[in-house]
Amino acid sequence: MNAAVFPVPDADERRDNATFEAVMWAMARPGTARLLPDTGLLPVALALVDLETRIHCDDAGLREPLARTGAAFVALEEADHLFLSGDLTAAVAASVAAGSALYPDQGATVVASVTLAGGRLLRLTGPGVDGAVTIAPAIAPAFWAARARIPYPAGFELVLVEGRRVVCLPRSTLVEVL
Repeated sequence: MNAAVFPVPDADERRDNATFEAVMWAMARPGTARLLPDTGLLPVALALVDLETRIHCDDAGLREPLARTGAAFVALEEADHLFLSGDLTAAVAASVAAGSALYPDQGATVVASVTLAGGRLLRLTGPGVDGAVTIAPAIAPAFWAARARIPYPAGFELVLVEGRRVVCLPRSTLVEVL
């Protein structure tokens, strides 16, 4: 009887798996920081993007590695996944694909490089949050106001990255600017 042969993940696959796991745990516990295996948006992008993904990226340094994934680069409004190193503005929140009441899964995932402290205090409530959580990412209040105008269950997922830390806010998370 032959011994079973199992594929052994290489270093890139292990990094992508660990990144995906950190993002999923952060998504399951909105407002709670998790650690990524590497810094920046690239590890998150590589863990989430594949040949079927439509992406928008405003970071010139990420464009080449993302192009190697085979994902299609599209306009911000058409993207499934957005990788943003610029400011999150009300215009971004209003332009991102938000799905609909019938198809909320068509809402985008916005992955943004932000400072996770020093902004206005936000109180988070909703599924996955035990009571309420307070965070203070450096994002303008106008962004949160525009996000709040999207009627649930439509919306977009938000993945905030600073260095190796990641904090997620699913579309179901209610955000109150304090």
